[in-house]
Amino acid sequence: MKVSICGCGWLGLPLARHLKKAGFTVQGTKRTEAAAQALCDEGIRGFPLILPLTNEQLPVVSDFFDCDVMVLNVPPGRQTALSMQYASTMLTLCGEAKRRGVQQLIFISTTAVYGDVKGVITEVTTPDPITESGKAHYEIEQGLIASWSDRVTILRLAGLFGPNRHPVKFLSGRKGIQQGGAPVNLIHQYDCIRAITAIITAQPKQNVFHLASSQHPSRSEYYTTMAKKVGLAIPEFSDNEGGSAKKIDASFSCEQLNLVLDQDDLLAIVPELDDA
Repeated sequence: MKVSICGCGWLGLPLARHLKKAGFTVQGTKRTEAAAQALCDEGIRGFPLILPLTNEQLPVVSDFFDCDVMVLNVPPGRQTALSMQYASTMLTLCGEAKRRGVQQLIFISTTAVYGDVKGVITEVTTPDPITESGKAHYEIEQGLIASWSDRVTILRLAGLFGPNRHPVKFLSGRKGIQQGGAPVNLIHQYDCIRAITAIITAQPKQNVFHLASSQHPSRSEYYTTMAKKVGLAIPEFSDNEGGSAKKIDASFSCEQLNLVLDQDDLLAIVPELDDA
């Protein structure tokens, strides 16, 4: 099976390496010629691609669409204007993929589409995004389901952490942080890769899955514990409110994908920070 990964960054590159090791033929995109060549040096066919897709780029990336499954793993820009363009850019790219015969599409989305919905969130909970990113992702989801029907799988990921990436780094030393009692919703890079691999292999007809650890310690407990583990300044929370905030329940998705999360004990995992 040939898999094309659009966006070989923090998640996409280890996914590409994992799939190659598992025996898949893997292709991927990077933003520069040099980075695309680095993929080739690893046995992953690399394509330089800067979105939005233009007519000038089509001849260069034409073979990228020659695949059985395409994984779309490109996050939006941080600026509001870029987020507003994000949905149009992604839907145009997916339209080209469909036109060129890609049979199965996996879109990496986010649990931010649930916005501030409170309580336990399951795969059938109605999204109510409030951020620009959440709104853009939900617009893409709806567009893809309308266009691709059961040939698209949407995987909504909770907060990502893993090698050289952990939110405690940005909360360290901060004071007066609100909502200390809110449950955390996180998922490790390794389990994301395993879930995407399971979707590629099974090609389920269900459109929407989501992924988060089954453990949801409070923000104050979790980030205090993580800061202590790596010797960072402990964040200080001003209150213990937020206990009724959203809690992502991914048990159904894990059951459908025959997936047991490997990095599920959040309080036991030591953050992997490059400068900690």
